[in-house]
Amino acid sequence: MSVASWTAYDEGFLRAYEWAGALAGGAAMPQETTAAQLGPGEVSHALFAAVGFSGYFGEDKQYRAASLAHNASKKAEARRAAIPHWHPLGTADIVVTNQRLVVTGNGQTGSFWYAEASPLQMAAGMGGIPAVQFQPAGQPPLRLESAWAPLLWVFVHYLVDGRAPAVPLQAGLLERAEAQGRLRRRTRRARPTHRGQ
Repeated sequence: MSVASWTAYDEGFLRAYEWAGALAGGAAMPQETTAAQLGPGEVSHALFAAVGFSGYFGEDKQYRAASLAHNASKKAEARRAAIPHWHPLGTADIVVTNQRLVVTGNGQTGSFWYAEASPLQMAAGMGGIPAVQFQPAGQPPLRLESAWAPLLWVFVHYLVDGRAPAVPLQAGLLERAEAQGRLRRRTRRARPTHRGQ
């Protein structure tokens, strides 16, 4: 009987599970130094680097036509493009603070305040990559994809809800982790800075 190989996705879910348990047991959130400008009372807790960033929207394609046949073709193309779907927007570094997600990518920095966005939801990204989805007020839904997305989800839910969520695990993950000696006893000292897939 062969044992499934351990993946970065497995590691992300395992660390999320361990952190959820540690936080539920009274451990403090980690603190991370950041170059991001923080406001009064704002604390940086984690950095997730090289996270895939996508938006769910339709394109606004304009069409002009010289002939009726060309016009019909362009009109159909514009209709297809207007149907919302996920658009990759590149990669970004995500700083988790006690008030917001600070997203830096493509030379730009933006903030998504927890109070002005829907709750983070676990999702599957492109090719099954773990992801979180949320919708900022007045903007299209956004998705952050990374092997570490489950840990991002745990941290944000703990900050927003005041309690750690139960992490959905694939059947047999804990048994495989224990057999391979991957379970940590002192999660509170684990570093939350992670590189994306």
